[in-house]
Amino acid sequence: MKTTSITTSAIKTLGVFILFMCMGCLTNTLQAQTTERTVTGKVSAADGPLENVGISLKGSTEGTVTDKNGAFTFPKKLSTGDVLVISYLGFKTQEIKLKDDTSFIEVTLEEEYVTFTGAPNSEKPYKSKRSKE
Repeated sequence: MKTTSITTSAIKTLGVFILFMCMGCLTNTLQAQTTERTVTGKVSAADGPLENVGISLKGSTEGTVTDKNGAFTFPKKLSTGDVLVISYLGFKTQEIKLKDDTSFIEVTLEEEYVTFTGAPNSEKPYKSKRSKE
């Protein structure tokens, strides 16, 4: 049977390697925390800025709306990889994934045709039945 011995130098090398790996994990954690930032932006359509457009963080209840100039500031600090959902009735909903350097978003929404359904047109006015008391 053949035996293998581990030298002190190999153990030290392995220890240094593990130490650097742990430092790398710690550095990534610190970078993730420091990349949180305030995100602002402007939402418009082909004919100008849109007021009261909904901007929400995908998968959460956090959100805001645009002002009369189409501008917004998201109320919560956001991180790289977060997705903002931008929606407004009559326009296509857009999702924006934040990159490392995203702190300002400028979005132009495209119109979308919306079909409303309801009761058919009737020539007779509606009359409710009176209850007998």
